[in-house]
Amino acid sequence: MLALVLFAGAAALTGERIAAPGVPSASDVRAARNLAVALAEVAAAEEPSPVTASIADMEGAARVLTNGVPPLRLSPRVADDALAVKAAFRLSDGTWLTGGVRIAEVEDYGYPRISANIGTLPIPALLLEPLLGLAHKAAEMRAGTRFPTTREAILAFEAGKGTANVVLDLPQGLLKGVSKLAPSDDAIDGRLANRLYVAAHQRLGGRAVDLPEVYAALFKGAPRTGEAARRHARAAMVAAAMLVVGPRAGRLARDGEASFSPMLPATLSVTLAGRDDLAKHFTLSAALAAAADPAIGRALGTWKELDDSLAGGSGFSFVDLAADRAGLRLGEAATSPVRAGTLSSRFAAGIPELLPLAALGFGEGMGTSTFEHRYRDVSSAEYAEAVARIDRALDTLPVMQR
Repeated sequence: MLALVLFAGAAALTGERIAAPGVPSASDVRAARNLAVALAEVAAAEEPSPVTASIADMEGAARVLTNGVPPLRLSPRVADDALAVKAAFRLSDGTWLTGGVRIAEVEDYGYPRISANIGTLPIPALLLEPLLGLAHKAAEMRAGTRFPTTREAILAFEAGKGTANVVLDLPQGLLKGVSKLAPSDDAIDGRLANRLYVAAHQRLGGRAVDLPEVYAALFKGAPRTGEAARRHARAAMVAAAMLVVGPRAGRLARDGEASFSPMLPATLSVTLAGRDDLAKHFTLSAALAAAADPAIGRALGTWKELDDSLAGGSGFSFVDLAADRAGLRLGEAATSPVRAGTLSSRFAAGIPELLPLAALGFGEGMGTSTFEHRYRDVSSAEYAEAVARIDRALDTLPVMQR
C-alpha cells in the first residue's frame, strides 16, 4: 500500500526527459533475444550463473522493448562502476511518470548498492529495501508462488568498460511463476482449450491436414452467440497452437499446462498453403491475439523476421509476415462475442481459405543488407506499403474481413 501511495503521489513529478527510442534494427532484436535466452538459461540452471551484457546489447534490447510497449521509454547507461537505467511511462498525452534505478558494485563483488528515484524524488536506501519487500510479497500473493528476494537472486555485480556482469540465482520454474502475474480476470479457459485439443487430435490425428481443417474441427458444435461463442473461440485459438506448435502454447491460457494430459502425440502434421512453417506462424499469432494485446503479436512477428534477416537465419519473409497478420485477424475476431459467433458459423458452413495465394508471391529470404536497401527499416513508407499490400490481400478473404 505504501508503494502505491508513493507512486500516486509522485505521478506528477517529472525528471530528466528521455529521448524517443529509435526504430529497432535486426541487431537490436538479436541482442534482445540473446539476453532473454541467457535469463531463461539461468532460470533453468541448478546452480547460480553469470550473465554479461554490453551497453550496446542493453540499448538494443531497450529499443525492442519500447517498440513493443510504445508508452514505455528506457535508457540504460554503464558508468562509474554502476548500471543506471532511466525510465519513463506515458500516463496520458503530455504526462509522463519518470524514474530510474542505479545498481552500483561494491568492493567485495557481492550484492550491489541499489538506489532509485521517481521523478525528481530520490528514494533513500532505508526506504527502498522495505518497498522492494512489499513488492516482493505482493507478487508472491498474486502468483501464488514463491519468488526470490533481490538479495537472494543477485549474488554478485560489477560494471565497467561498457559492460555489466551479474551472477544470478533464479529458481527453476520462476518464469512460469512470473507469467501468473499477468491480469487473469479475462484469461482463456485452459481446461476448455485442452478438451478441444484432445477432441481435434482424435478427429484429425494420423494424417496430414491443412490448417483450415484444424479450425473447422475445433469449431465443430461451437456456440454461435454471445459470451459462450467468445469463450469457445478464444480457447480454440490456443488449442490450434497446441496442435500445430506444441502443447507449451497452452501457457497462453489459465491453467492450460496444468490441465494438459500427454496422452497423444504432441502435434499434428499441419500445413498452410502447403507449408508447415506458415501454419506455425498463423496459429501462434492467432493464440497471442486471443490471449493478449494484438499489438504484441504484431511486434513479435516483425521482430522474428528481423532476426531471421541476420546471418544464419532464413531471411526476412513477407510471406511469413502475411501468415502472422492473418492469424492475428482470426485471433482478434475470437475476442468479440459477435465476431466469434460469425467464425463459428463460417467454419460450420465449410472450410474457408485462411491465406490468399497472392501472399506466396511476396518477397522473402532477404538478408539484412537487402532488406535495408529496399525498405531502410520498419518505420519507412516503403515498409508500410508492403504491409498494406498484405492487408489488402487478406481483405479479399471473407473470414478475414473485419
